Amino acid sequence: MLKFISVQFFLLFTISTVWGAGYDETLARYKIWPMASAAYSDNPAQCITDNFADAKFVGQYTYQCDIVKDDTCSGFVAVSNSDKAIILSFRGSTTAAQITAEVMDELLDPPSPFVGGGGVNKYFLDGFNDVWNAGMRNDFLTLKNANPDYDVWVTGHSLGAAMASIGAASISKLGYVSPDKIKLVTYGQPRVGNSDYVAAVDTLVPYSFRIVHAHDLVAHLPPEGMLGYIHHKAEAWYNNNMAVGSAYTICDADEGSGCSNGNIDLSISDHQSYFNVSSGFAVNGCPGYNPNH
Repeated sequence: MLKFISVQFFLLFTISTVWGAGYDETLARYKIWPMASAAYSDNPAQCITDNFADAKFVGQYTYQCDIVKDDTCSGFVAVSNSDKAIILSFRGSTTAAQITAEVMDELLDPPSPFVGGGGVNKYFLDGFNDVWNAGMRNDFLTLKNANPDYDVWVTGHSLGAAMASIGAASISKLGYVSPDKIKLVTYGQPRVGNSDYVAAVDTLVPYSFRIVHAHDLVAHLPPEGMLGYIHHKAEAWYNNNMAVGSAYTICDADEGSGCSNGNIDLSISDHQSYFNVSSGFAVNGCPGYNPNH
């Protein structure tokens, strides 16, 4: 009898590890990923219309975020009435100069203080604050006040993922939305802050998944422990091409050893493709991507 119970426990553990207790793949693949991709577009409204039955594009906010004129940080706000969700999406890097500036901050500058506790990368924090103060905050608060029962989905890819992490934690810490109403889902997220920041995010944003594609290089930057940087939980790791039906592993821990953290063979191409489409696939809309539309 004891042996039978042990086998049952092993099977249940395996299923929850491979298929992800609490992780909603349909949400991550078909609804939030197109929004992360659409942030790369100058017209994100097109993908919002393509992807949701009853949605509205509210505004896009772009701001120069370092000394190079063409280096901007950007994000947009939308609302899906059918999902009862306010959507905040942040864009990833767009130029080689911007990536260089990020890396220099990651390697040289100690984490900057975060309102919720701990420290975060200065470039990520400045980028979030620039976009937030360029109109995103005001439009978000207007939507939130008009729809107090709506959830808040926060997302982004690469640099946008780091900004999304800071954004979701800030919204929770400042009391704009209760933690149980926030869903943070990111793609190819670099390490954002130190251990105190990680502890804050784990408390402030209970539904948080960093989706990592196989050997994605950016998910390993900055190197673990450098200047104190580590990942917050949880990770959804797809060690495959992420096609429909692909298996994944959930590591419900900071720097979960059973997920991508063990990789030494890293790839930039895996960073540029999620769910078997390029990171910017929604630049010209995303008709037909969501089968549930």
